[in-house]
Amino acid sequence: MTETTQNYYYVESDRDLLKLLFDQLPCQSLEDLLQLLDQKHIASFKDILDYASGPDCPNDLSLTIEVAMDRLRRTDMRRSSDWAGSSKIGNYLANKLLGQKQEQFWVLYFDQQQNLLGEKMLFQGTLDRSWVHPREIFRWAVVYGCASIIVAHNHPSGALTPSDNDLELTKGLKKASKIMKITFLDHFIIGGGEYLSLRERELF
Repeated sequence: MTETTQNYYYVESDRDLLKLLFDQLPCQSLEDLLQLLDQKHIASFKDILDYASGPDCPNDLSLTIEVAMDRLRRTDMRRSSDWAGSSKIGNYLANKLLGQKQEQFWVLYFDQQQNLLGEKMLFQGTLDRSWVHPREIFRWAVVYGCASIIVAHNHPSGALTPSDNDLELTKGLKKASKIMKITFLDHFIIGGGEYLSLRERELF
């Protein structure tokens, strides 16, 4: 029923994927499912992705949701997105993190054709700090079987100037990515609906 590919864990048929998804949910009936959606404040597909990317979603369920959403995107090739170019990615992240009061650290995982395999909020800190461990970043990179990554975090103050810690983290991730043979594409800083690309500024 299941197997592992170079891209990500998947199930062979859409029916099997749906069965796996519902088996992982703590629901015995449609009524239970509706109650769960209410409890998690899920009212849209965006809410589902936010939940799957957040820290409260179990890892197995998060991966299944990501695969299911990826299948939905791929059912019609006209819906596929071209993620090439820092401006498109930067604007996407700026909109995603607009208005967040806590610092969040996100990672976007891409295949060799620059298709988005998954996105994950791995860390959330206080208003001015987040704890970031490369081990968790690259653990998900291995799970997705990705070829490259982009990391991003927001400054709730709105300032886009990278801190010394931001620059040190970026250099560390670049070194780790070489060891993992995964391309480290960029580190975005988000603030006030705007973005700064450390690659564009030649800061690493």
